[in-house]
Amino acid sequence: MNSHSANKARERLVDNLSSTEFFNNYSSAFAQLTGLTLTLDATREGEVLTAAQTTYSLAGMADTRVPVRVGKALVAAIHTGGVRIEPATAQAFAPVAAALLDSGCSAAEVKAESIAFSQLPVMPKERYEAALAMLKSFAFQLGESAHRLLFAHARHEPEAVRTAKAFIMEHLAEPMSLEQVAAHAHVSPFHFCKVFKRATGMTFTDFVNRVRVEKARKMLMRPEARITEVAYDVGFQSLSHFNRSFRRIAGESPTEFRSRLRSPRGMTLAAA
Repeated sequence: MNSHSANKARERLVDNLSSTEFFNNYSSAFAQLTGLTLTLDATREGEVLTAAQTTYSLAGMADTRVPVRVGKALVAAIHTGGVRIEPATAQAFAPVAAALLDSGCSAAEVKAESIAFSQLPVMPKERYEAALAMLKSFAFQLGESAHRLLFAHARHEPEAVRTAKAFIMEHLAEPMSLEQVAAHAHVSPFHFCKVFKRATGMTFTDFVNRVRVEKARKMLMRPEARITEVAYDVGFQSLSHFNRSFRRIAGESPTEFRSRLRSPRGMTLAAA
């Protein structure tokens, strides 16, 4: 998939996430608590955002982007918008006014910016940092939702792809070959490879492994589930293959995933 196609696919995914009840309910509650309106922006192919990134304006206005990942892949950023860490004063806006005048803005434009600045939310630094901690947890949950959306059945997909996906889901725990699935979808293996990759952005093998890992992550949320049993229950034929695929797709090993869920932060997320 080239950069243009990857960016378009990411934008479609983010559009779907932004319209979910999950995102809208959380952003509404967050706005009531903090006065901040969240937005979700698709990142670009090759963009780097390893952690929450806060920038400050000349007047001390903070603006933070929190990364949302599917496994290790960066797909989006939650954007807090501007917030004043210190109360608005004439002195606080002075450097902004000077910069605007230097860039050629008129007095009327500077006045309009001053009014907009005075209407921004004000938040103590400690409270803003607490809000960011909440957003980081939400970003993790949103990444989980994005992961599930990747496997949703798209209405525009060719019939052969929809049939193949249904067959994969029904026989996930069993060994399956591309030829077997193509025959079930009533197309040749060559045609199946082409239309499946075009519709999903993944090869057949990649898709099957991702679906299996997604199911494994849900099963591992149950404390009584054993990693070895989960590996075979979702269709992997060896524990080493399961471990390699899980790390490549989820960005961590099954053991690390299970350990994180048992931490206080992880238990909160798993229960959500």
